[in-house]
Amino acid sequence: MLRHHLAALFEPRSLLVVTHRQLPIASSLPSTLENSTVIVEMPDDNPPLMPEQLKGVGPGERVDLALLCVRSSQLPQALEGISVHKPRSLILLSSDAAPDNALEDMVYCRSWARINDCSLLGPRSLGVQNPLQGLNLSHMPRLADAGKVAFVAQSSSLVSAVLDWAVDARLGFSKVVSLGDEAGLEVAHVLDYLANDRQTESIALYLEDNFTARTLASALRSAASVKPVVVLKVGERERDAGSAEAVFNALLRRAGAVRVPYFVQLFSAIKILRHSYWPRGRRIAVFSNGDSAAHLAMTVIGPGQPVLLAELGKATVNALQDLLEPAAQVRNPITTSRPITPDTIRRVIEILAGDSVVDGVLVLLAPDPLADMTRVAQQLIASASAVKKPVITCFMGEDTVRPLRHLLDEVGMPSFRTPEAAANAFGVLASYHYNQLLSQQTLPPEPLRKEPMLERARALVRQVQAERRNELTPAECWELFECFHIPLHRSDGGGPEADTWTAAEPLMAVRARRDSRIGPYIKFGTGGTGGLSAHDMAVELPPLNSFLARQLIERSLVWNRVLSRYMSPAAFDNLRESLERISDLLSELPEIDTLILDPLVASDSYVTAHAVQVTLSSSTVLVLPESSGYRHMAIHPYPRRLVQHMQFDDGRDWTMRPIRPEDAEALQEFIRGLSTEARYMRFVSMLRELTPSMLARYSRIDYDRELALVATVQVPNTEHRGLMREQIIGFAHYLRHPDGRGAEYALVVSDDWQRRRLGTVLMQGLIEAAQFQGFSYIDGYVLTTNRAMLRLMERLGFRNDSVPDDPTTRRVWLELN
Repeated sequence: MLRHHLAALFEPRSLLVVTHRQLPIASSLPSTLENSTVIVEMPDDNPPLMPEQLKGVGPGERVDLALLCVRSSQLPQALEGISVHKPRSLILLSSDAAPDNALEDMVYCRSWARINDCSLLGPRSLGVQNPLQGLNLSHMPRLADAGKVAFVAQSSSLVSAVLDWAVDARLGFSKVVSLGDEAGLEVAHVLDYLANDRQTESIALYLEDNFTARTLASALRSAASVKPVVVLKVGERERDAGSAEAVFNALLRRAGAVRVPYFVQLFSAIKILRHSYWPRGRRIAVFSNGDSAAHLAMTVIGPGQPVLLAELGKATVNALQDLLEPAAQVRNPITTSRPITPDTIRRVIEILAGDSVVDGVLVLLAPDPLADMTRVAQQLIASASAVKKPVITCFMGEDTVRPLRHLLDEVGMPSFRTPEAAANAFGVLASYHYNQLLSQQTLPPEPLRKEPMLERARALVRQVQAERRNELTPAECWELFECFHIPLHRSDGGGPEADTWTAAEPLMAVRARRDSRIGPYIKFGTGGTGGLSAHDMAVELPPLNSFLARQLIERSLVWNRVLSRYMSPAAFDNLRESLERISDLLSELPEIDTLILDPLVASDSYVTAHAVQVTLSSSTVLVLPESSGYRHMAIHPYPRRLVQHMQFDDGRDWTMRPIRPEDAEALQEFIRGLSTEARYMRFVSMLRELTPSMLARYSRIDYDRELALVATVQVPNTEHRGLMREQIIGFAHYLRHPDGRGAEYALVVSDDWQRRRLGTVLMQGLIEAAQFQGFSYIDGYVLTTNRAMLRLMERLGFRNDSVPDDPTTRRVWLELN
C-alpha cells in the first residue's frame, strides 16, 4: 500500500532535531525512534554541527522528518545544514524571539522546501503531536492523551488552550496540528492526510482567514465523506458580514462539514464526535430532575435550531405517567421532582429510546443530596450502551459532579456542564447526519440539458468590455439570458416596469455576486424594497443541479412563509430551472460581477422578471474557464468539455461524458445488469448492487481531484412510451492516490457492449483527463485471470508488474507526461 506523502511528518521513521533550546521530544522520545533520531544543539553564535550520517538511516537515504527550533537569524544556516540529509518533511517551530522579518522568512522557507522536495509545516508553528505513537513534536510540555479526534488549528494559542482543557475533560486526540504561517502546508493538505488516517475517526478544525477556497472545499468534501468534520471559524468584520458568513456556511454545507459558531461549542463538538451512535433525525427527548435545567436547554431547541423536541407517542406518555410521580411533567420535556434512582433512570431511557419519533435522549441532572448520583451515573452508562440511539448527559455543577462527568467521559459517553452545551452538542450530531444525508441523495435521472450558446454569450461580454462599459443594457441582459436558455418571462421588452403587479402578489428576488475569496454565489429571497436582508436569504454556491436549486428555494424565508402555499408546481419548476441556468452562466462567464433579478413575480405557469441588472468586473479573462479548471469558483462545475458524441463501427450513436449526481439510478441499473463474472472482476466480490455510500461515492464526483466517465446510449423509455432515455453501458473512474502524485483507475463495460473498443476509448479519456489534472502516473490492480483487461492495458502502453504477497493480482501502470 502506498504511503501518504505526509506520513513522514506525522509518523516519521527517522528524525533530525536542530534546536537552540530544550524541547519536550528530547526527554520523551518514543521507543520506535530511539535508534533513528539525532538531536543537534545550535549555539547562538555558531552553525550547527551536522552528523555525516544519521543513525538508523542508511547511506543515501533521506531522513523522514527534520524538527527545527531556531532564531530567525539562524534559519539560513540551519536549513543549509540539514539539506545534506534531504528531509521529506520539516517542522519549523516558533522561537522565543520574534523574527526580524516574518514575511521574508516565509518566502525563504517556501523556496527551500520546493527546491528540496520537502513538505513544510510552519514557520512559527506550535508543532505536531501524535499521542497514539507517543510523539510530541511541539512546544507543549505534556503529550495529549490518545484518542480518535484530530484537532487542526490556524492558531497556536487555541491549540494550547484546547490541549490544556482536554486534560480536565479526559479528551484524547489522534493528531494535534498547529499550522503556523502555512508557508508550505495548508489546511487542505492536512485534511487530505487525515481523511486517509485510520487512527482518526473525526476532525475538529479551527479556521481564521488564511485558506484557498477551492482547495479547502475539495479537501473538506473528501474528508467529510468518510468521517465527521466540525469547523469553528472566526467571523467577518466587514459591513456585509451577514452575506460573508452565509457564503462560507454554504461552502461547508456543500462539503458535508458542520460549523459551530462559538469557541465554547468547539469543545462540545470535539467531545460529541466520539459518540458511537448517530441520530437518524433532529427530534430529541429531554429528561430533567427539575424544571430549571429543561428551561435552559429550551433556549437552543426548537424551530430554527439544529434540534427539535420530539412529540412523544401516547404509549410513551402513558408509560412515563405510570413510572413518575403524579405531579411530574410527562410531555416533552419530561421533568420530575423526586430523587432520581438508578431504576428510574434505566426505565426512562428505555421508554424514551423505544419511541420511534425520538432520535436521541438528553438527560439533564442537577446535584441532589437525597439521591445516590454515583449509582445514577453508573446506570446511565449501562443504559446508554444498551440502546441504539445517542444519549447525551449534563451534570450541572462543579465540585460534587465533576467526578461523575469524568466517569462518563472515560467510557466515551459525552457529559457536559451546562444544558445549553449539551443541547448544542446534540445539534452538532444532528447537523452532521443531515448534511451527510444530503450528500448521499440518489436523484432521479435527468436528460442532458440544452447546451448554452457560449460563443455568442462570450462575444456579447467582449463587446461590452470593448466599449469600456461594465453594465449591460436591459436588452443585452435578456440576450445573455437567451444564450443560457433561462426560461424567465420578460415584463415588457426587458426594461424595468413599475407597479405592474398587485399588492397581494409575493415578490421574489435573485441576486448573484462574487465573494473575493470564495467566488460567485446566489441568493434567493424576498424581492422589492427591503428584500434579501441578512435574515431573509438563502445562499448557495454554483454549480447547481435540480436538487440543489430546489433546496435553495425551499430554505428561503419567503418560501416557508408564503410561496409554499401560493406558487404553482409549474411556476416552481420555471424558477428552479432558471436558477440552474443562472448557475451555468456564472460558471462559464467569470467576468460577471453581479446579476440581479428583482422583483420576480410568479403566475400560474411561469415566473416574470420585472427588472434585470448585470454588471461586469473590470478584469479581462485571458484563459477560458474550462481550460483553467474554473479557478474562479470554489467548486468545480460539470466538465462539459469532456462530453463527446461518437459512433460505433455499426453506426450506433453513443456518448462519453463525466458522470452526474443524477446518474445514480442509472449507474445502479448498470451494475445490476452486469454478469456475475464481470462484477467479480471489477469489485473482487459477489455483490449484486452498490451500497448507498458506494453509489454516492461514484456518482457525486469532485471534479477537481477525480473523474468518472460513463458511456451511454439512447434506448426506449419503458415508462413513457414514445420517449427515449439514456442507458449506461460503460463506466471508468480514477481516484487520487494518497501520495498525491498518481491516480488509481477502475474500468467495467457491460457484457452486451464488449469488443467494440468501448473500454479503449474510456481509458483514453481517463488518461487525458489525468494528464490535464497534473498526475504523474495512473495505475490499477487487475486479477491475473482477467486476461482481456490485461491485454487492453498492454495495448494502451501500460506496464504490468507483480504484486508482492498476492500472486492473484497484477499492478498495471502508465507514466504520464
